[in-house]
Amino acid sequence: MIAPQKGVPVVTVDVTYDVGSRVEPPGKTGFAHLFEHLMFEGSENVGKGEHFKHVAEAGGTMNGTTSEDRTNYFETLPAECFEMGLFLEADRMRALVLSEEKLINQREAVKEEKRLRVDNQPYAKSFEVTDDLAYDSFPYKHPVIGSMDDLDAASIEDAREFYNRYYAPGNALLCICGELEPEDAMTKVRRWFDEIPARATWQPEMPQEPEPTGVERRAQISDPHAAVPAVHVNFKVKERRHPDVLALTYVEKVLCGGESGRLWRKLVKDEEKALSVTVTIDERRGPSLFRVFALARPGTSPELLEEDVKAELARVISEGPSEREMERARRMLMADALRTVQTTQSVAFLLSEYGVYDGDPGLWREDFERILSFSASEVRDAAARCFVTSRSSVVTVLPGTPGTPMQEIA
Repeated sequence: MIAPQKGVPVVTVDVTYDVGSRVEPPGKTGFAHLFEHLMFEGSENVGKGEHFKHVAEAGGTMNGTTSEDRTNYFETLPAECFEMGLFLEADRMRALVLSEEKLINQREAVKEEKRLRVDNQPYAKSFEVTDDLAYDSFPYKHPVIGSMDDLDAASIEDAREFYNRYYAPGNALLCICGELEPEDAMTKVRRWFDEIPARATWQPEMPQEPEPTGVERRAQISDPHAAVPAVHVNFKVKERRHPDVLALTYVEKVLCGGESGRLWRKLVKDEEKALSVTVTIDERRGPSLFRVFALARPGTSPELLEEDVKAELARVISEGPSEREMERARRMLMADALRTVQTTQSVAFLLSEYGVYDGDPGLWREDFERILSFSASEVRDAAARCFVTSRSSVVTVLPGTPGTPMQEIA
């Protein structure tokens, strides 16, 4: 996919593979993220560490990311250097060099990353608990970073099998965005990618996440790194691009879109019950999560915050957003969209996501037009379908004793 963006003298080369943590079976978790690390360990014509060196010397930036649903690798380079990005991505797609030494090295790097970003960060583990509580099927229950026991058990044969299975050309989408001429760019793409042999692609049969039924799910944990109590109030909703999930983007802005958001203003500013409140929609190819996370001020219980959060959600269901709130949210959503198309990197990510997930990069425009068309009553009705007890899960976090592991206490 080639997306010219005139007037911006850089080009982003993005390769997105249709592999994320959701494909991992029990006993093999963390492999998608581990492989993101291994892909920077060298290929046939690029030695260990040279990928970073080449991009930095050209004045560019690069990275890779792994989610539940995909893994991507990207370089943003001066326009005259973008063919380097094609060469680097093609070389490791065609001939990644794997070894026992590299596997051990990057396994330790992932362990250190987990210690820094999860194990020793306040509230980080509670987000893993929320996913485990909300979902029933394995693909979305386990964290992207995986189990360290599973990674310790991984062999070099496992790594080679994973590469051959998921890093085939037919399982990837290449997007180039920036200051380029399409015909010239396609000639360069063919120069580097046409020689890569086709390999069979294989996607596991994904277990279906059942529709939620029954009572609200609850857990309480003790976090030794937490300074104050906190609460997660989540709702398992439909998959990304579902009309109800698109409508909830308005609820997100109405509740917590800046200092004028209902929930933020009530809990943080007016009543001073919370240190912070965030509302996000964690969109996934399977069921998504509507997340509310609040940090309590000293003296405020997480139970009180939960009560206030649910009261505001109930108010959305009963009253819906006002016309003024809808217009404000619509303007914020338009500003978000404009920011998304201002950089070559964000455009490449957007097009790649729709290309891999839906087979049509242009669908993002259709979704955005649909979002802008929602009425207050449609948003209210979507909230009424989504914010029901059977879809709800609540995790409260209490400060624990420093030096002790996080514990689930209820």
